[in-house]
Amino acid sequence: MNRTQLANESWEALFRAQVALNEEFASEDVWVEVARVEYDVLYTLSKAPDGLSMAELNRGILMTQGGLSKLVARLEQRGLIERQPVPGDRRATCLLLTEDGRAVQRRVGLRHGTAVAATMTRILDEDQMQQLRALGTHIIDALDAAPVTRTTASD
Repeated sequence: MNRTQLANESWEALFRAQVALNEEFASEDVWVEVARVEYDVLYTLSKAPDGLSMAELNRGILMTQGGLSKLVARLEQRGLIERQPVPGDRRATCLLLTEDGRAVQRRVGLRHGTAVAATMTRILDEDQMQQLRALGTHIIDALDAAPVTRTTASD
């Protein structure tokens, strides 16, 4: 097997595994207070105690800018997130969880975490989970650290 074929088969296996896991988690009975995509916003904001700008949130969520804007507006109307001014920049705002948003994120996160653990421990042993975590972390760190380079079909 050549390097290009191996790279493509590795990517496809990773992508298909992620799709299969997403389908598994979508079927779990944990999405009562919020939908999965809404939880994704709450979870992302929970990891940013100082809040995130809309652009920063958009980098962490796989949605179009317009879709994310509508979703943020709905979460804001429900009292789960709020906008606060950014000190030193009158035009900018950051998004933060409200106390209600934090409570919903914790409740749903606990149920989701339990479902994730049940699925992952059913299909992988501890060594495999550690390998998967290491590989995923390595991919993220390497992509964050390296500039984007374009390759040609002959590479």
